[in-house]
Amino acid sequence: MDSDKIPNSELITRRTNLQKQIQENNLDAILIPLGVYFNYYFGKKAEPSERIIAGIIPPKGEPFIISPTFEQSNIEISTGITDIVCWGETDSPYQIIANELSERQIGQNIGVDPKLWIKEVEFIKKFSKVDLISAHQILEEQRMVKTDWEIQQLRKAAEYSSEGILASVPQLKAGITEIAFKEILTKELSSRSGNPLAFALIQFGENSAIPHGYPTSRKLKNDEVVLLDVGTSYMGYQGDITITVPFGKPKDFEMIYEIVFEANRKAFDADKEGMIPAQLDELARSHITEKGYGQYFTHRLGHGIGLEVHEHPYIVGTNTQPLKSGNCHTIEPGIYIPGKFGIRIEDDVLVKANNAELLYATPRHNF
Repeated sequence: MDSDKIPNSELITRRTNLQKQIQENNLDAILIPLGVYFNYYFGKKAEPSERIIAGIIPPKGEPFIISPTFEQSNIEISTGITDIVCWGETDSPYQIIANELSERQIGQNIGVDPKLWIKEVEFIKKFSKVDLISAHQILEEQRMVKTDWEIQQLRKAAEYSSEGILASVPQLKAGITEIAFKEILTKELSSRSGNPLAFALIQFGENSAIPHGYPTSRKLKNDEVVLLDVGTSYMGYQGDITITVPFGKPKDFEMIYEIVFEANRKAFDADKEGMIPAQLDELARSHITEKGYGQYFTHRLGHGIGLEVHEHPYIVGTNTQPLKSGNCHTIEPGIYIPGKFGIRIEDDVLVKANNAELLYATPRHNF
């Protein structure tokens, strides 16, 4: 199974919608190099390298791609695009880009992917004299609103991430290391999603008080907290779930867990289209503060999820852009007490017109 292949019909719809935005914003084209946006609009998952590959989407008509000659067949197979302009190893790709923009009578206002390397910006401007304008707002706003197809993939990613963690928890045992437990998680998640473990924060005992702690040789002991922040992908879309459980009966765990869980649900219950992310963050944060643990909640409430684990919209105190139906994001309040333990409860949610919906209803322990 090609687990990262986005249907061609989905790609065409995305590019068509982008062309409407190009016209409305008086741009003459948008240039998108390899990276997450190239994957989003052209269906090829790859990171940029020293040899520039870029798709150019005009306001009307079909897109074309600039590519090294030796990558032509690979690009055509991956994207389904046949209009590929090639450059050889002794050619200047930036001169090729300039020539194509001129010959195709594409104007001077070129929007660019905000992830375009600065050296590429400098070389393109040197050869073509165009005005390169960051298209981050146009591109981010389109990616933030998930299509029905994308939501289906995110549901699966959340399900496989959750179920993989839950299947791993009974395999915890005294003496196992965080690193060794990662092998168990990897097996359980990949057997469900068909994809590798995307990431795993595995934290035992006092390590769980580190908001982002990676697996170490630290061994699990009785009556300790276990924090598992884990994700796998499905069709290229990311799950991101955190489950915190007791191994035995750690002191004060149940009381603090309940505070975090209540904060999670307060935000979830208020989440809907039109809600301000900063207000969601404040709902969870104020609850934790009222209970006396505000100083121990040290990060934002959540972040968007999609092709990337972290993307817009960010559920943070500085974000005042109202949420829209189709936004997908995490809700993940936490309390982290140094030297003792940390608890985080993270869900993946879909914003709808009148409420939010869990992409997967992760079972939580009833302590």
